Amino acid sequence: MNTNRVIDLIRYILEEARQNEEWSFRELGPIHLIKYVYLADLYYASQNDGKTFTDLSWQFYHFGPWNPSLYSELPNFIREIGANIRTFESRYTKDGVRYSLNDDYHHDSPCSIPLAISSLLRRDIRNYGSATNDLLHYVYTTPPMTNAVPGDYLNFDQIIFMHKESVATENFDNLTDREKKKRKQRVLDIRKKIAKQREESKKKRVRPAPRYDEVFFNGTMEMNRDIELQEIENHKGLLQVNQNTWIGNWRRSHELP
Repeated sequence: MNTNRVIDLIRYILEEARQNEEWSFRELGPIHLIKYVYLADLYYASQNDGKTFTDLSWQFYHFGPWNPSLYSELPNFIREIGANIRTFESRYTKDGVRYSLNDDYHHDSPCSIPLAISSLLRRDIRNYGSATNDLLHYVYTTPPMTNAVPGDYLNFDQIIFMHKESVATENFDNLTDREKKKRKQRVLDIRKKIAKQREESKKKRVRPAPRYDEVFFNGTMEMNRDIELQEIENHKGLLQVNQNTWIGNWRRSHELP
């Protein structure tokens, strides 16, 4: 791992997140930072014959790209950058954490992130911010992921991901007013989608747990007698899914749900 590059990259990600108009998108958690670092390596590799920017080895772990060293060192990198740290209780983990930069944060050294990374990563940060589900869906459908199975180390050597000439056109500052307006509208559409999903999830009623009482079992027995079926016995076991299910063109479709 190239530590200096990783720290510069994390600082850049937090600086870009700070520019987001949506306050909730300005705070990023470990999962967001790790995925944005992965995307930075992806974009750099697509322009540099498969060589990553950070020299990290990425592995298909659980559902997505992961590097244990980056995860363990992340708190140290955050402290070195001088970012804000906010902890909170979460339903997913005992101690949730979010990182952010103050509006007056200033770093003396010039940005060392190559254009091959910065332009596209800026787009992603402004589009997804801390919207975890949308960011993960995008990351999970990138070529190194769709060409690997759980446990594999990801291969960046053959990435047909974008044309080289697209990098220059992705620079937000060089876009026309019309293109900036369209870009901003896409971001607003994503935020509206996220807000709508959150609102709908709040409205969902909690269904009561099924009641397996005498009435239930008597009714089940009567139905079994009517259709002349024997009572089904309970069985316990381990369901194993063949690893070959990960292999196939269906995972490379951009229309994955």
